[in-house]
Amino acid sequence: MLARLYLVYLLLFFASISFANEANWNCQQDKNTKEWVCVGSAGSAAKSMPNTQGKPDTVEQGNLAKPAPNVPIPVAPPKNAEPRAVEALKNDQLTQPKLDDKPVDSVLKEEAAENPDAQRANPIAIRPLNPPDVSEAPPPVLPASQKPNSVTTKEVAVLDEGGNPRAHGWNCDTKGKDGNWNCQLVGADPRGEARVVETEDRGFHLLDPAFNNKQEHIFNTLRDRFKHNPWGNCTIQLGSKKYYISDKKLRAKANVDMNSNAAEIYDNEIGNYQGRVEMQRADQRASSNSANYDSVSEALDLHGNVFYSEDDVSLFTETATLKLASDEARMRDTLFISPETPIRGKASAVYRDSKTLSRYKDAAYTSCEPGNQDWVVHAGDLKLNKETNTGSAKNAWIEFKGLPIFYSPYLTFPMDSRRKSGFLAPSFGNTQKAGFHFSAPFYWNIAPDYDAVIRPRYYSTRGGLLAGDFRYLAKKSSGRISAEYMPDDAISQKPRYLATIKNNAQFTPNIRSNLDLNIVSDKEYYSQLGNALSFPVFSNIRSFADASYVDKGISLTGIVENYQTIDPILGGRLTPYRRLPQLNLNLDHSFKSLMTDVGIQNEYVYFQHDDSELPDAFRFNVKPYVSFPLKTASVYLTPKFSVQYTQYVLNKEHSEFKDSNISRTLPIASVDGGLFLEKDVDLFGNSMLHTLEPRLFYLYIPKVNQDNIPIFDTSLYDFNYDSLFRENRYSGTDRIQDANQITAALTTRLIDSKTGLEKLKLNLGQIFYFQNREVTGKIVRAGTDFLFNPVQTSSTSPLVAELSSQINKHVGVQLGTQWDPHSNEFVRGNAAIHFENNPGELINLGFTYRKNTLLRDSLDLALADNTFTKEERDRFKIYRDSFLTIRSNDIITSDISMRWPIYDNWFGVARWQYSWLFNQSQDAFVGLEKETCCWRFRIIGRRYVNNLLATVGNANNLANPQYNSQTGIFFQIEFKGLTGTGLDLGNFFAKTIYGYRKKGY
Repeated sequence: MLARLYLVYLLLFFASISFANEANWNCQQDKNTKEWVCVGSAGSAAKSMPNTQGKPDTVEQGNLAKPAPNVPIPVAPPKNAEPRAVEALKNDQLTQPKLDDKPVDSVLKEEAAENPDAQRANPIAIRPLNPPDVSEAPPPVLPASQKPNSVTTKEVAVLDEGGNPRAHGWNCDTKGKDGNWNCQLVGADPRGEARVVETEDRGFHLLDPAFNNKQEHIFNTLRDRFKHNPWGNCTIQLGSKKYYISDKKLRAKANVDMNSNAAEIYDNEIGNYQGRVEMQRADQRASSNSANYDSVSEALDLHGNVFYSEDDVSLFTETATLKLASDEARMRDTLFISPETPIRGKASAVYRDSKTLSRYKDAAYTSCEPGNQDWVVHAGDLKLNKETNTGSAKNAWIEFKGLPIFYSPYLTFPMDSRRKSGFLAPSFGNTQKAGFHFSAPFYWNIAPDYDAVIRPRYYSTRGGLLAGDFRYLAKKSSGRISAEYMPDDAISQKPRYLATIKNNAQFTPNIRSNLDLNIVSDKEYYSQLGNALSFPVFSNIRSFADASYVDKGISLTGIVENYQTIDPILGGRLTPYRRLPQLNLNLDHSFKSLMTDVGIQNEYVYFQHDDSELPDAFRFNVKPYVSFPLKTASVYLTPKFSVQYTQYVLNKEHSEFKDSNISRTLPIASVDGGLFLEKDVDLFGNSMLHTLEPRLFYLYIPKVNQDNIPIFDTSLYDFNYDSLFRENRYSGTDRIQDANQITAALTTRLIDSKTGLEKLKLNLGQIFYFQNREVTGKIVRAGTDFLFNPVQTSSTSPLVAELSSQINKHVGVQLGTQWDPHSNEFVRGNAAIHFENNPGELINLGFTYRKNTLLRDSLDLALADNTFTKEERDRFKIYRDSFLTIRSNDIITSDISMRWPIYDNWFGVARWQYSWLFNQSQDAFVGLEKETCCWRFRIIGRRYVNNLLATVGNANNLANPQYNSQTGIFFQIEFKGLTGTGLDLGNFFAKTIYGYRKKGY
């Protein structure tokens, strides 16, 4: 029997030699030395090795035994290998090719003449069970000209492209002109053992890397076992909707499929599997070198290079015991990835007690993607509970960039967005007026429908402050109550406080209400106890409560409203009235068959003011209207008629307003019409859509003397392109302008037909007046405050021009100007350029010019009005003489902002807003920002102006205004998936840098 097998083996062996002309390797045995010599396709003979047996070493059938000592193993050829050689390997043939179509003897003679000292190699026949895997292949067999003696190895100094010695082992370069592997050996021959590819230097680290290079490569393999890359989207939020759907009920119904190179089954229950074992059941997959499976207890033991994955976990270990029925597991020296958060880590031991509970010993984990371990949490014991989605760790500490930064004997953390009581990350900063401040907030998860955050805060120059937020969630409403209290300010020597109550309710799809109440102890609270990011740009704190019903054709709203003025220079008449309450009822309906729209606007409001010099009043306003819209594809015309009736009832006697009952009725007529024309044009070889959109708007409102009506909520609109088509140049209803005017406007566009970009948009417009505008704001002499605008006699409004262009997807330009023919000067101007190289790479340049000619004209008319006393005219003269110096209502500012890459994903962020009128920086900050998929860091220093403190009535103070400015340094750091500290600078950047888009996680 043995002789017969031996004969078959010899026949197969010599059959393989007979096909040498068709293969990739060519081997012959020397007649004198009895040594085998093999020649590869590179054109040079392999070095030899004595063969005491006189025949090739073989690998036993059914085993992937280790190769003979000092004998390299042929592997899968490179991509540029001959097609026949590749096919031969696929067919699992023992092949011996010839060299460059030359006979082997002639090749050997040529090489022997060139290198008489060369030794000949001992060939080896390898018959793998399966086609070799290129990704797991050992180094290739090298030609003699490139491979050292296989018996005595001599180290060769091999340098990389930078001139540094390469790592020990086989170093190959496939970029040679000859197309060969060009491999050289440095150090001892690794004999085909797998080695991890060297990675870049991580720079200075106090601690050793948490995961070595080999583990990082295993993490890459684990990541690839998921259907989707868990780190494929850096904006995945903690606890967000899963990117996969796992139906674990399928596991109970699915069979366990086992595949291996060899298997033994005992009593049809216990299976022993060897060689490339693969198991699959529903979403569960496992692979290992060997496995034992008990189908009765559904217990699976895996050994050697164990990879296991399911929809919500992927892991690697050397040994694993799995109980498939109960989803229990025991593993040693394990690497794991949980894609939901996502996190990855390692542990010396993993105990999976159930489907939801798992424990880890000597664990380290991070949310950074494989290859990045900027921050890592280490823990002696780690427990994860998927049912409550919480985790806990003992003896935990955090390292960042190789430096330990935090330690805790015990901590807990959420694994999703569900809430959990405990201390939050501390925050701290520094401001000029409050000094250094530190806060350690505590989160209290009181119940599923309400919670609280207690935020004690300490200021180094002012003392302690207690703050807190209480949130609640009802079936039809939600809200928040916030408060801050400082019992004794060390500087002002008084208690200070702030309180806020917010509530939003949706009772039905059509009925809802809102509540927003705010109160602050003093006007300087925000500027002194706030920070440089939260300082408000408003002058009044608004509090209101409203309720509304909205349905098709009807809108009913009720509101009560109050204002608290926090601007120290505002007072008297400049403080707003309270509305206690205001009711609005609007009705509208369209008769499509008659091409008619009808509607009515109704308002009832009660105004109340603290100043006894100002009257309180009821106001009732009703405005029915009818319009006849006529529209086609290119033409529209809309005549509209309305009547506005307003009734006032004053409940106080006032020297300026003798009548307590005042009414006003005004008819209003307008006609709005225009054309829309378009044409395809070819400009410079580009197909464009060119449009012309002329528009005319006629408005008539008769003059009615309204000087006997107080002003409660009315002021002039700022003049811009949209103002050309308003029925009233006043906001509110205390003043209705008199008008007999027509607006002529033209809009033209050039739109790229391919990209859709608006290459050019130009708006031109001007109002032509047929009469003077004599309705003005009534002067109210209360202290030093007044409201006034003069009679306008010009025949035209300023000419408004707006130009914008999206030059390409990176550059946009906006220009605008207003030229006043009455004063023959430009009264408005703005220019802005926005450049976005790549998403997040921004540069913005802007300039704004505004001249308040209305105030100057008002002062000139006031000085010529003899009804004013000499004292009042002297005060107006101070204003006028100071006007050219301070021009407090003028604006001449430049604004530069940017976010630009500096180095290695570090971005510089900055903004500089400068007033050329006052030669003063209004707002400036500069900082750095870096964001990766696992952490973000931001830091800025900011200087800004709080307000302008100038005493009204003093010319010297007006000419030399005093500024109140302060500085602050603030930062934010966040370990994504773990915690963070500092202020939310992302929201601040989104408000101050045009085009900045905040990234979430």
